[in-house]
Amino acid sequence: YGASPPPLTPAALAGLGLPVDKSYLGGDCESNLAEWGRGATVATKFTPTPWRRQASDVVDAARGSCERLGVDSIDLYQLHMPDIIQPFRAFGVVDRKDEIYWDGLAEAYKSGLVRNVGVSNYGGALLERAQEHLARQGVPLVSNQIAFNLLCRREGSLATLEKGNELGVRTLAYYPLAMGLLTGKLAARNLRQAVLEKRVSPQRAADLCRYLEGGSGGTAGDIPRNGVLPLLEAVSDVAAARSKTPAQVALNWVMCKGAIPVGGASSVSQVEDNLGALGWRLEPSEVGQLDAAADDLPFDFKGAGFQTTDSKFVGYGFERWVLN
Repeated sequence: YGASPPPLTPAALAGLGLPVDKSYLGGDCESNLAEWGRGATVATKFTPTPWRRQASDVVDAARGSCERLGVDSIDLYQLHMPDIIQPFRAFGVVDRKDEIYWDGLAEAYKSGLVRNVGVSNYGGALLERAQEHLARQGVPLVSNQIAFNLLCRREGSLATLEKGNELGVRTLAYYPLAMGLLTGKLAARNLRQAVLEKRVSPQRAADLCRYLEGGSGGTAGDIPRNGVLPLLEAVSDVAAARSKTPAQVALNWVMCKGAIPVGGASSVSQVEDNLGALGWRLEPSEVGQLDAAADDLPFDFKGAGFQTTDSKFVGYGFERWVLN
């Protein structure tokens, strides 16, 4: 997160299966997790690429993940996104392999390599197709991971969550705090200082500042003056009335909508703050108050820098998915 283009480009190319010097990549997260988080409940992913063309590629990848994680079976194995990496699209050549990957999930499930299967960044229509395809093979689809938060409800996110609820597929919400915007702790001056100290990439900081102050350009797009401030005031009002923090209210709102927030944390205090979102629920009137404040904003959260809510950087550019 917050990576600048030089290290991100070789990492993206490596993800596509191209030979890249691994010294650029800092080790893979699965091997690190085997060392740091042994015994944890683990979810990991399979990334569709043009070079992965058979169901056996999904099974082989799951087996490799098991080896790196040091486990016999993965608790939740997910497709990272629809099969959107189509490098020859500009020449009229599109080769979608989604059903092949669904078959691979089924084989990995039946072989015992994975205990549960899920998808990521699927809109409602594709989610229903995937569930039906897997159900014909006796495999339940348990989850769909999408970007979802108070700032990210339009462009199909909320409709996808509701479709998942209808189908019995749980929604895992990534960016539930909108990269920290909904905590009320981000300040533009601190972000600019972090850039000077090389703790945050200039692209990411510029986008986050646009959300906070207003402006145009970058991943954020056109943001009116004062940006997210009106919504933050509404979140803070509810938080004060409940003796909670804004982050806890924002996470609880996600749960009230029927999703499971996947909250990031970079410190023990942030973990403890996130845990404070458990054990209670916002009142329907409070959810409505927050919904109304979010509806009044004329923009959606689209991510920041190279981390976006609707695309993946794949070396030669961004490939995008749509939920609606």
